Amino acid sequence: MNNRLVRPAGMDAIYDLDSFYRTSLGQYCLAWEQNEFDKLVSDCFGYNALQLGASSIDFLRNNRIALKIAGDREMRNLTHVPDEASARVRLQPETLPFESESIDLVLLPHTLELAEDPHSVLRETARVLIPGGRVILTGFNLASLWGLRVGMQKFGLPQFLPARNFMTVPQIRDWLQLLSFNVDRGAFGRYGWYKTNKCVRHSAWIEKAGDRWWPQCGSLFALSAVKTVNRGVFVGKVLKKNYFFAGAKAGVKSNKQAVKE
Repeated sequence: MNNRLVRPAGMDAIYDLDSFYRTSLGQYCLAWEQNEFDKLVSDCFGYNALQLGASSIDFLRNNRIALKIAGDREMRNLTHVPDEASARVRLQPETLPFESESIDLVLLPHTLELAEDPHSVLRETARVLIPGGRVILTGFNLASLWGLRVGMQKFGLPQFLPARNFMTVPQIRDWLQLLSFNVDRGAFGRYGWYKTNKCVRHSAWIEKAGDRWWPQCGSLFALSAVKTVNRGVFVGKVLKKNYFFAGAKAGVKSNKQAVKE
């Protein structure tokens, strides 16, 4: 499998995720992503939860973990009033300032696509997560109409999505498996191409058709994976101790008992 990252031609045209979410197309994406995060984090429990990126949006709002941390390169003003248990940290996703195995839940909203080194972000995520901890990430799907439009950027078309790296879903699944993650849940969504809210209202039928007939061609994807625990393997001969009761092995019938039966 080709694990090469697809990079857009006009790197100078990259804009941040916060600016994208303020556009009509961004609002169209955000509504789906917020709904998916709300569903995926609702049954996640623990003590510490971390959201890396998109610091202006609270994707942990439907989660009941005690301490919620929002980390980003540049902190944005939140679009909601944070609760007392929330904390905000300015950090680099490639080098997280947290102890190993100290976080129960990590959210990566388009974080891999905007990172300078997405491999390092995933390795750091695996390091800080406890065994059995969960990572939930979203991204743009290359196997979609939007992905086709991204592929045309090498011919000079302007960039329209906020990303440094575009990765396929199988590629991300391979990276997660190499880091001992088990992908157990996922979803695809957003099958249209809308630039105005009026188009969204009048073309809602395509969303239902896409979910039914071509679900893996959605322009957005969400993946949820659990950090598995590497169990030890016994090497060598297993010693089995036999106990004797009244001159006979426990659980083994004598010849006389076998004849009588």
